[in-house]
Amino acid sequence: MVQVHTAALLPAPVSTTHPLAFVSAAIGGMAAPMFVTISGWGLHRGLKRRKDNAEPILKWVITRGSVLILLQFLIGFLLPQRYYWNSPGILTLLGLCIFIVPLISHREFAFLRWAKDKESRLFKPIAIIIFSAILLHYFPNLIPGPRWDDLVSVKSISHWFQLAFFSGTYPLFPWIAFYYVGSTLDAEKLNENWKLNITQSGSLAISTLLATMVISMTSNTIWAATMGEGVLTFFPANHWFVIVSATWTIFLWDLFRMAPSWMSKTNDWLAPSGKLSLTIYVLHFALLGAVVESIPEITLIVAFGITLLHMGLWLMLGLIHEKMGFKWSIEYVIRKIATSKSQHDESE
Repeated sequence: MVQVHTAALLPAPVSTTHPLAFVSAAIGGMAAPMFVTISGWGLHRGLKRRKDNAEPILKWVITRGSVLILLQFLIGFLLPQRYYWNSPGILTLLGLCIFIVPLISHREFAFLRWAKDKESRLFKPIAIIIFSAILLHYFPNLIPGPRWDDLVSVKSISHWFQLAFFSGTYPLFPWIAFYYVGSTLDAEKLNENWKLNITQSGSLAISTLLATMVISMTSNTIWAATMGEGVLTFFPANHWFVIVSATWTIFLWDLFRMAPSWMSKTNDWLAPSGKLSLTIYVLHFALLGAVVESIPEITLIVAFGITLLHMGLWLMLGLIHEKMGFKWSIEYVIRKIATSKSQHDESE
């Protein structure tokens, strides 16, 4: 997420042919799907743990969801170069998911009650993808306009909900599909069966990618576009983008579950910043909003180097935060608010 936002804001020439542009686009295209998917995995684990321990869920859900939505308003102030103060965004999406997913999990529709095991739960994201595609087909007025301002400019309270649910940068439909994909992820290490798992998830990911390339070539359509016409489009996230990025997210998840010692060391290096993902998300916008206008025009190579440096900065922050035993972060504040003093002391 840090990489894609830094690359998008730096005053560097836009290229669709430079190798670094392909690398940057690949990282950026997968950042948000992985962010939402892992958030869904975390919520699923948190709900299960609280249900198993008979802990209250309502306050935990309301606090987390409300804080995320409020933080999105804060980001609008921190980065006026990209957002208005009331623009819905990815934190709005995560907040809405936290409100909606536990409600649906508690009151399952009759035809979804069978979807309890890992394989059958995939029915939900697939149903959401189909529903979203049908909805936009029959209600084209919900499709956002061709300009960035159409995605972030709020005209009224009802329009805010339209952007948050259907027409904004990260609308609930279809992005909630990634949240449900997260609930299917297995956190166990891959040991003796790692070849089978990697082969299955890797084959599926590569197959969906190749299928979209074939569609692009046979239909003479642009393969991938951030906005506009394309087989894969990010704004809005069309059904092919959701399918491809979801399969690649599962594949990458399996890669990071492999047992080799070098992978474990990599995970140990990345985990501290991962635990501060929400804090880093807010603070990196504050930093970018403060300095980006003072950066002169730069080359693509220099811009890529700055993005790597910026990513390294937050990785180091995570390591220092854990090494020094610091507690304070946005995540810590949310936990303090959402749990009673006795529960918090026990969890510590």
